[in-house]
Amino acid sequence: MKKAILFVIIFIILFTGNNAFSEQKDSTKVYITLEEAKDLIPDIYTLSITVNVNSIQEAELIKILGNVDKSIKNLRLNYKGGKYNVYRNCWWEKGREVCSGYKGNVYYYFELEKPEQQNKILESLAEFKEKHGEKVSLTISNPMWTVSKRNLRIAEEELKLEIVDTAKAFTQKMSEKLGKICNISEINYDLRRPPIWYPFREEDIMLKSATKESRISLEAPTPVKEDKTLSVKTSITLICR
Repeated sequence: MKKAILFVIIFIILFTGNNAFSEQKDSTKVYITLEEAKDLIPDIYTLSITVNVNSIQEAELIKILGNVDKSIKNLRLNYKGGKYNVYRNCWWEKGREVCSGYKGNVYYYFELEKPEQQNKILESLAEFKEKHGEKVSLTISNPMWTVSKRNLRIAEEELKLEIVDTAKAFTQKMSEKLGKICNISEINYDLRRPPIWYPFREEDIMLKSATKESRISLEAPTPVKEDKTLSVKTSITLICR
């Protein structure tokens, strides 16, 4: 859906005397601000998942994280990440540092074609929760529909060209209005892309309730697919002589 065009026009008329710049005599400089926008239909479902692990033994913790990573790879879904951390579990108690066991986590960012695919991820991770109990927990962050980079780039290019066509048509009208020949001398773009992240966090909800009977039919909530607005704003300078 294409939205209305906003015009903000400022005129600055420059007159010069008979000097070295006489060729600019009776020239008019016109500044225009144009904006066009369109609504884009999201085509990618994204979410971030962090698997948190704690264990008395560092070796066991690393082994669990490695098995989680193998499980995610076997799903053959599009994702980024796989970065992990392992550190001692320490805290302050009565003015001194106390340590017991280890903590670690591994992070994934998924770009899915269908939101139902997130259930495959949760079902796979539920097995680790069932096997290791409280040693494993899951954090899901920012599940949302977004526009793929490819579609966003295509839409940006289309809006940039459309706004130039609008500027050319306006330049012609300005020439007729002023009785001069106007030309575009400068174009500056300002892109307003739809936001990528929204504040939303859901921690360890699915895995806590997972059992042998339920884990193969997990159905996580799915955010509504809402149109994302992309806008292109341009500052254009005309020189009319």
